Amino acid sequence: MNIKTFDDVLSEDLLNLVQTELQLFMYQKHSSTEDNTNLFFASDTANHSTHDFLLKLFNEKYNLPYKKLRSYVNCYPSQASGNLHSDDGDYTYLFFPDNYDDMKNIGDLEFKDGPTITYKTNRLVVFDAKLFHRAHKNLTANMRHTIAWKTLI
Repeated sequence: MNIKTFDDVLSEDLLNLVQTELQLFMYQKHSSTEDNTNLFFASDTANHSTHDFLLKLFNEKYNLPYKKLRSYVNCYPSQASGNLHSDDGDYTYLFFPDNYDDMKNIGDLEFKDGPTITYKTNRLVVFDAKLFHRAHKNLTANMRHTIAWKTLI
């Protein structure tokens, strides 16, 4: 399985900027699959300069060669989760920006027939887009955000 995990990927100042911006986006109802079960919220960030900057930073810092296909933010309220799904593109980047007192039950990232990656503040997970994955249920009172980039080789 081609899954890479990187921790402490942003400086504290840049992480704070990203966390602040998450509160300013317009979100719409969304689902991981066409059956519209397990609804959560998403915001398209394809033209958002900060997210373009972050992708470039991650590519340079970790020597990754991928180009952006699209990007967005997922926002899972309490009790929301995702369905198992694969992604478009070649590789997916997921960044975990949230930092709450109780992160234990915020909802980890599960791969079908693979590992479960703990949601940890300032963590980046890069994986083959064809791998089936989902967000576990958010059992906290906080919103769970992930920033996603779908990329091409």
